[in-house]
Amino acid sequence: MNAIREHIYLAALLHDIGKFYQRADTGDIASSKRLTSPIKELENVILPLHDRVRTYKHCLWTAQFIEDYKVVFHKLVDNEPTNLTEDKLINLAAKHHLPSEQLSLYENIIKKADALSSGIDRDDEKALKDDLDEREWEIFRKKKMTSILQSIKGHQGNDSYYLPLTKLTLTKDFFPNLQSDEPDYVFLWNNFEKDFKFIQANTYRAFSETLLNLLYNYTTTVPTSTVNSPDVSLYDHLKTTAALAVCLYDYEQSEKNSNSPFLLIGADFSGIQSYIYQIVSKYASKNLKGRSFYLRILSDTIVRFLLKELHLFQANIIYNSGGGFYILAPNTKNTKERLEQAILKIEKELFNAHGTALYVAIDAIEMSEDVLMHHNSQNLGIAWKELFEKRDQKKFKKFSSVVQNDYRKVFSPSMHGGEYKRDSITGEEMTEKEIRLSEKESSTESQVMYLKETTRKQIELGRFLRNSDIMMVAEQEIACCRDKVGIAPANLGFHYYFLKRSDLNKIEKELQILADKVTLVSLNGQNLSCDFMLQVDGINNIHALEFYGGNIYEENTFSDMCDNNSFERLGVLRMDVDNLGSIFQSGIAPQDATLSRYSALSRSFDYFFSGYLNTIQQEVSPKNSFIVYSGGDDVFIVGGWDHTIALAKRIHSDFKKFTCYNPAFSISGGIAILPDTYPIMKGAKESADEESNAKKHFIKDEETNGYYEKNSISFMNTPLNWGKEFPTVESLKNNIVTFIKNENLPKSFISKIISHAMNAQIKAHKIMNMKTFWIITYDLVRLKSTVKDSDCKELIDRCIKEVCGHKGTLNGKRIETSYHPLELWTFAARWAELETRNKNQQII
Repeated sequence: MNAIREHIYLAALLHDIGKFYQRADTGDIASSKRLTSPIKELENVILPLHDRVRTYKHCLWTAQFIEDYKVVFHKLVDNEPTNLTEDKLINLAAKHHLPSEQLSLYENIIKKADALSSGIDRDDEKALKDDLDEREWEIFRKKKMTSILQSIKGHQGNDSYYLPLTKLTLTKDFFPNLQSDEPDYVFLWNNFEKDFKFIQANTYRAFSETLLNLLYNYTTTVPTSTVNSPDVSLYDHLKTTAALAVCLYDYEQSEKNSNSPFLLIGADFSGIQSYIYQIVSKYASKNLKGRSFYLRILSDTIVRFLLKELHLFQANIIYNSGGGFYILAPNTKNTKERLEQAILKIEKELFNAHGTALYVAIDAIEMSEDVLMHHNSQNLGIAWKELFEKRDQKKFKKFSSVVQNDYRKVFSPSMHGGEYKRDSITGEEMTEKEIRLSEKESSTESQVMYLKETTRKQIELGRFLRNSDIMMVAEQEIACCRDKVGIAPANLGFHYYFLKRSDLNKIEKELQILADKVTLVSLNGQNLSCDFMLQVDGINNIHALEFYGGNIYEENTFSDMCDNNSFERLGVLRMDVDNLGSIFQSGIAPQDATLSRYSALSRSFDYFFSGYLNTIQQEVSPKNSFIVYSGGDDVFIVGGWDHTIALAKRIHSDFKKFTCYNPAFSISGGIAILPDTYPIMKGAKESADEESNAKKHFIKDEETNGYYEKNSISFMNTPLNWGKEFPTVESLKNNIVTFIKNENLPKSFISKIISHAMNAQIKAHKIMNMKTFWIITYDLVRLKSTVKDSDCKELIDRCIKEVCGHKGTLNGKRIETSYHPLELWTFAARWAELETRNKNQQII
């Protein structure tokens, strides 16, 4: 262990903790209720002088926090080498605003990392504006953090959206909003301290990594600055500063062969979608959840393996979700060599475990300080684009290292055919060594099932995930957990076990021996509160909080999900954010493109799709749907057909609110409506086709001659723009359903509309069969004569007028659309027909 390096990492994590602590105090040094006399005496030692005034007062509160818990920190530094005495933790963390010439080598590393994280030279006039704002204490303390999402793509709007000052929760209370109630820093700080006291660790890594997660829980809505960075959280600033500090230390200790101190490593999985849906039998529901979660921990394993091989920390992960990750590393010869060897190992083990089904493209670019400070026409947006392109080029050379080492292994036929045994769930062929497992399909029949070891493990994951409180990740197999559900993806040295909290007390001694080689992960916290600190005495391990989409679900079959009073059909829903690549590459203005902002942006998506989406599913449809996969910006949900439509609506509306109604953000999706016995592999393909329809959908704006693109939902092969078309069409459907259920409108109205649309020969949204106009008029007038309800008569009249007149209205409501009215009346009728049919009736 390099104690100096660990010391610098911890100091960087703490360097601005005073900004949080100070706001829970009076803000004035003389009247402070928190600062002790010895710390006040450091005012002339650690605070810089500007215009004869001591500035950046929050540094005193950083020093006070370290002093408050000196017993805790003493456990970490007790055995440090003597050459650290001049760079005690309090000096490293609190002196970063002093001029460089007054600082030691290691203190200067923290100073530079702080500047690079924020993209601002702390000694210039722009940075000093923050300190001037701090002097107006009553105003400063009440300022809240604004959402980074409201300014993406240069959109500002007329209003500011503020984040509530609170710890993480998976509820709408955590969303940005227009109201700006006075923040209660005292309450939040006191709760932070309570949890901080439960960090029971005497190793740097266990303590620092747990602290990082604690900061995540408490400081994601604390602004790091109220002037220059009001949209960047204290958490993102502390995290990226710590990552940069470690890289700078390694770079300074190495032979400098480049003027770029950093490597930005990027990775992206190929084959995820097809791997998840590669299920050929009716046993899909047994395996789908576990298969999806397996991919999540496979990605996590690769990230952990890279961190271990490169000797990096959790803070060095800029982003890890949705089958992609980005890591900040030092640009040293040793790091490059270790990265190259790690990639070869990953490719080899991934191929051994999954053949060509899964591949992860990993590459890196060098990054200079100018990129982070946006000097000399360089910025992070350009670097991000370069990495995207370089990483994607790697996909054209999949498993090149495996091919070079063993050509036959890759290109020899892997399928034997004939009577060769196949996995009963995935259809993959099995070797003689692989396990045969017998299971009872039901209480009345028994069927022999042949399962590969990986498939069996994935089924266990799906079964036990929902009942587990803790995901324990260990760097070695743990003997006392052999009776627990466990898996070691791709033989990369990391073992995952799924436990209840009560299990921890039973294995306490074993965990103490393993120290910081074990991480105890709470998935989504407890009861939407995101609590993760496990108050178990004496366990010297890392405690962490991670989000995962779909760890709460009912054990219902597809048939159970479709069991309702309406027509029984399964809905397969897929959604993702539109134009996400361009948002990351050019969504942040070049002068604002800082590493901390990119961290905040990626973290925001992970919060919504990996975390908050669980809340949506539980509130809208806890028993009739389940999240197969949700992460990055992707969503895959299976449920009753009507439930998936309701979920898609809620995801869209909540995403708009979460992104501050910024037009730069939109989300499109597709729903395949299928029998519950339909192969999930084909259902996934059909939902992907529907999603593609939504992505290609556009409406011409007649006034501006522009287009409304994407931002749509598609099902029954009809994409509808979320804002311009869907609400009006849904309203029409609701009217039709209400009239039919009240027996005021005959069901034949639906069949007549659908029949006339089929005969209309509609092309490019125009009716080509001119007979349609007078035939539909004649037919509906006759139907109207049999209807007694006046509202129903009006509905039929509006249908005739709009189909024959193309008035730009639908059921009397204004609608912006490129569709012919008959197309939308038909779609609404088909939708209504689904809701009003009996279970045993056939769909038109």
